Amino acid sequence: MREEEIRPKAIFDKYLELAREDTVTFFSNKDDFDYISCPACEIDNADVQFEKEGFKYVLCRNCGTLYANPRPGFEIIQQYYKNSKSTRFWAEYFYKDTEKQRREKIFKPRAIKISEFIKNNFISKPEVLVDIGAGYGAFLVEMKKLNAVNKIIAIEPSDDLAGICREKGFQVIQSPLEKVGGILRTKVSVATSFELFEHLHNPRQFLSRVKEILSENGYFILTTLNIEGFDLQVLWEKSNSIAPPHHLNFFNLYSIEYLLQHSGFEVVMKTTPGFLDVDIVKNAYKDGSIKADRFIEHLIKKSDTKTQEKFQTFLRENRLSSHMCIIARKEI
Repeated sequence: MREEEIRPKAIFDKYLELAREDTVTFFSNKDDFDYISCPACEIDNADVQFEKEGFKYVLCRNCGTLYANPRPGFEIIQQYYKNSKSTRFWAEYFYKDTEKQRREKIFKPRAIKISEFIKNNFISKPEVLVDIGAGYGAFLVEMKKLNAVNKIIAIEPSDDLAGICREKGFQVIQSPLEKVGGILRTKVSVATSFELFEHLHNPRQFLSRVKEILSENGYFILTTLNIEGFDLQVLWEKSNSIAPPHHLNFFNLYSIEYLLQHSGFEVVMKTTPGFLDVDIVKNAYKDGSIKADRFIEHLIKKSDTKTQEKFQTFLRENRLSSHMCIIARKEI
């Protein structure tokens, strides 16, 4: 897999440009920002790392989580995702133009793995799977084909994306999870959340709602960014993944497990199944975003493709990729 296949540079650059404009439109008034303790361990002991597009990022001394502090309040963020140019561009162009590639490269393999996990961990077919932040609905389409659960529900607050999920035949709850309330009257066997955790204003509050909707011994499966992974460590503030106002939280394998355990979950699996670390660093080097040290330059400029692929495999197998997947079970 290559970055260009799922995140074409021209489209992604346009999205980042619009996001920078949106930071001025929606987040110029820092009086509306909230100061928080670490979103993982809740300890207020962090060092400033850098400022990007007017957002200050700090690194927790206790658990190693990188997070934006101060940050916009929950309601401001919701208005941003409802009305911003970058969000609309993501829904109308980015998803549409990359759906085929992302479905084949990301969502289809992901659905197969999750279906296998479900079959291995449930005695009978689970009743309900809820995908929180369902986006374009590509993952749900693939899950439906595999017939691993009896019912699939999308939770998606965006008008545009919720409409697309409905067009694909799925029941949609158009709301942030934090405001779902009594709309979801059935207990959920499996909840999924992909590339959403980095966006949340209050991850602990979000997990509290996940736990409420899950049935006894239900599972929560999430993917998010790992700040201790290769490309984020190399690129740091130059990384396009650290892109305010979208990405506010960057956990690591330790801090995400700590947060889940203190939110009523038992972590049963944690992996870093990423394929793009080396390619992302290589692309940043090529476009002049970074000046690499001697080892990184040798890896991305002088080593052959086979060596780079083996290095990516090493990162993936040793939990050193910047993309992590966590499976957690609700504790009774």
